Order: sequence, then C-alpha cells, then structure tokens
Amino acid sequence: MKKFIYLLGAIAALTACGDDDEPYTPELNKLTNVTCTKNGVAFFQADITYDEQQRINRIVLNQEGTQSVDNYIFVDNTLSVSGTRTASGDAGTPFVHTRYTLSGNTITRKEEMAENPYANHAVYTQTASSFQYNGNALRSVSQVIRSPLEGGSDYQTWDVGEVARYVWEDGNVVYYDYLPEREMAYEYDTQLCPANFPFRVVDTFRPVDFAVVSPLNQMYGAMNRNLPSRAYWYAIASASTVQATYAFHYTFTGDYITGMTIEEQLHPTDGTAAETNTYVYTFIYNFTVQ
Repeated sequence: MKKFIYLLGAIAALTACGDDDEPYTPELNKLTNVTCTKNGVAFFQADITYDEQQRINRIVLNQEGTQSVDNYIFVDNTLSVSGTRTASGDAGTPFVHTRYTLSGNTITRKEEMAENPYANHAVYTQTASSFQYNGNALRSVSQVIRSPLEGGSDYQTWDVGEVARYVWEDGNVVYYDYLPEREMAYEYDTQLCPANFPFRVVDTFRPVDFAVVSPLNQMYGAMNRNLPSRAYWYAIASASTVQATYAFHYTFTGDYITGMTIEEQLHPTDGTAAETNTYVYTFIYNFTVQ
C-alpha cells in the first residue's frame, strides 16, 4: 500500500514538472491609443479604455477639430453607445446614438439613432443594419432606413435589403462590395495579423479613419488571418476604372504592431484631380491585463 501511494506521488510530481516545462504564451495586451498624421499633420487621436471584464468602456476620438466621447454599456445581449460630439467648443447633449444586438461577443444588428425634429427631438432608429455570417465570417449586410415625416411623429420606411457583401479567401476578406456599384479589393502579405491588432475591412472606400482599427472591429466575427498589403477602390461594372489605391506598411516590436503607414493615391476620375497622401499611425497597448 505504501509503495502504491509512493508511486502516485511520483507520478503527480512528474506531471507537475511536465506542466512547468510547457511553453507559456502571454496574452497580448489591449490597444489603448491610436494616433495618426496625414502628410505630417495631426489627423486623429483615439484613447480607448476597458472595464473589469476587458470590454470596451469608452473611446475618446479627436479628429480634425471635433471630439467624440462614446461610452459603451453592456446589458445582457445589448451594447448601447451614448456620447457627445463637440465641434468648435459647442458640446452636444449626450444620448444613445448607437445600439448593438449581440450573439455572444458577435454583433448581429446595429441601430443608428437620430433625433426627430418634428416630435420634440424624440430619439428613433434611423438605420437598422442586420449582419449575416457564414460560421463566424461576416458575409453580408442588410438595411432598413427610416425618415421622419414633417409635422408629426410618423415615419417613412425603406426596406433596402442587402447593401453590402464580403468575399473571403484563405481566411481574409478579398472583396468588399457596396451594392450595386462600388467595390474594394484587398491583397494580403504572408505576415499573420496579431490577435490584438483590430484591423478590419469596414464599410468605407477610404480605409484610413479610426474605424478601420477600432477595437470594436473584434466584435464582428472572424478577423483577417493576414495583414493587408494593398487595396483598390473601383466601380464594380468596370474593374479597370480604379478610383484609388492604398499600400500598407507595418512596424513591429516583438509580437506587437506599433506602427502602420498607408500610402493613398486618389486617381483623376470623374473630373477630380489626382491626390497623394501618406498616413502614419502609432499604436500603444497599455491596458493592465488582470
């Protein structure tokens, strides 16, 4: 009996040593600050804080003279965002301007709110977007739009249907289509995207604003497997008519992306002049992981 107990103790000791020998991969810290310059001039700065459960708590965004302060409140399967917009020193009255419906940690519906000037500024849902996934990959977006009718509290409603579509290949979004006429095409490097770098193909045709790297992007299902190297904006009917091109470059410090440069070339289409811009981003990860 004593020999049996001794053997159990020896096995337990060996098992514990084996666990200690396993490589430990520390969790990557969370993004807390993004700054960006456009052609050497300040473009935007964003500060992000998180709550005790490591969920987004507040984002303060300063961009071209306007400050946005957004507070994020999680209740069950709903994420409500209230905040203010301050331009030229005039502060607005905060109200819930966006509401998200969640399935787990994934956004399935987004309601963008507005104030009805004909009904004592009552808050109503102006645009409701529904997100469809294939597994955890975002595939399409459908929308319903409402507009207040003058002189009362009635609304006109348009069920727009599918407005956007995402095409995935090898774990990356290679096409974003805003139906029926515009498309963004993305090319990727072999470099894997770090888990804490929230770059996502979003509903924009100038992928340079804060929305492209907002931590909120990590709540739209799967992220890109690799880092994008180039992007193109063109009309769906004519892929040869390129509106703009974007080249992406990154700076790494260990496992972290601490810098990104996007070179933008706007082509002379539809009578507009050609334009070249350089956006330089700096990323700071300073959240204390519990």
